[in-house]
Amino acid sequence: MKNRMKMLIPVIIIFVSVIWLRIAYTDYCRVGINWDKPKFCILTDGADDGGSGKYIGLGYSFDIKGSFLEEDEYPKVERYTFKVLGITIREDESIHQVYDKSIN
Repeated sequence: MKNRMKMLIPVIIIFVSVIWLRIAYTDYCRVGINWDKPKFCILTDGADDGGSGKYIGLGYSFDIKGSFLEEDEYPKVERYTFKVLGITIREDESIHQVYDKSIN
């Protein structure tokens, strides 16, 4: 019985870690690649534009600035910061936002 418990604990830890990585990666892909709001995070500090603010997940977070109002032609994330355990992993700005600034 004790031997079985010793085998079960690492399996549970690996399983939970894989699930957490999958959830964090899904949110990262939604924000960093698709320029959309994260799916598995909760908006805590929101702005009045329908989606900008701080999104908190399990051990990770996003600071997002975007245009999400109904009158916006293409609602999207314009800039984000991705943090894991409070450490900034990536900051990026939409290429469309950079392109619009260079035109003006």
